[in-house]
Amino acid sequence: MIYSVLHTTLYDFSGPVFLEPHILRLYPRCDGTQKILEHDLTITPNPAGLSRGLDVWGNSFALAWFDGLHTHFRINSSLRIQTCRENPFDYFLPEQTQTLPVLLEPHEKTDLHSSLQRISTANLNIDPVAEMALSLVKASDNSTISFLNSLNSWIFTNFQRIERLEPGIINPIELMKAPKGSCRDLAVLFIEICRLSDIPARLVSGYQEGDPDIAEAELHAWAEVYLPGAGWRGYDPTHGLTVADRHIPLAAAPEPENTMPLSGTFRGTGISSRIKHQVIMTVTGQT
Repeated sequence: MIYSVLHTTLYDFSGPVFLEPHILRLYPRCDGTQKILEHDLTITPNPAGLSRGLDVWGNSFALAWFDGLHTHFRINSSLRIQTCRENPFDYFLPEQTQTLPVLLEPHEKTDLHSSLQRISTANLNIDPVAEMALSLVKASDNSTISFLNSLNSWIFTNFQRIERLEPGIINPIELMKAPKGSCRDLAVLFIEICRLSDIPARLVSGYQEGDPDIAEAELHAWAEVYLPGAGWRGYDPTHGLTVADRHIPLAAAPEPENTMPLSGTFRGTGISSRIKHQVIMTVTGQT
């Protein structure tokens, strides 16, 4: 598929502020699953400086810094991209990956350590997240793919997706009590249960096609798991999908805060801010 995406972020401030350096993670991944055809990034006010780099997880980012005082901050990211993975199961798993626990090589255990650490800490006699992980492993007869598909389907079926503007992540244990959350909350629950089942997992931020008849979309979040022999593979529990060519990843990391498309602060006494997001995603061709 070929998509055009226009992603606009606008901050309005109640008075003049000084913008501290901001990190922008708005450069799509360019790998075997997608190809960037065009990309233009416009920042207003014009930064005093802009540098690009790769973070520890291989995500492209830009660091922008500014001079002077400003009452508005706008970022336009315009993108044309070709997604290439039509079949999300286009791999062959070696025997040691087909059943749980997934057996990792020593170097993989070292490199993936943070993708195996639990996000929440349970201070309860009964841990509902750990119990669900054990139940799903048992029900799947220790089959890795069956477990992942069942987990994806279980979250999609039993949890309500809501729009939540507050920052941060709902603790997976709390999410189990009140089964509704944003796409990032549902993805983190998926990640938590994978990690409890010894499958490395991380969060992804990006775009998803959604309803092709509605042009205005939104930022989306889903999960990726690492399977030896297959690499990182995406699962979207919000929609109950295994990720193929309808998703466009921007950044992926074990810690949710390291996938934010924009992060930074401003300085100003008694100043309030208002933010507006708009994502317009359209299909412009097929491969």
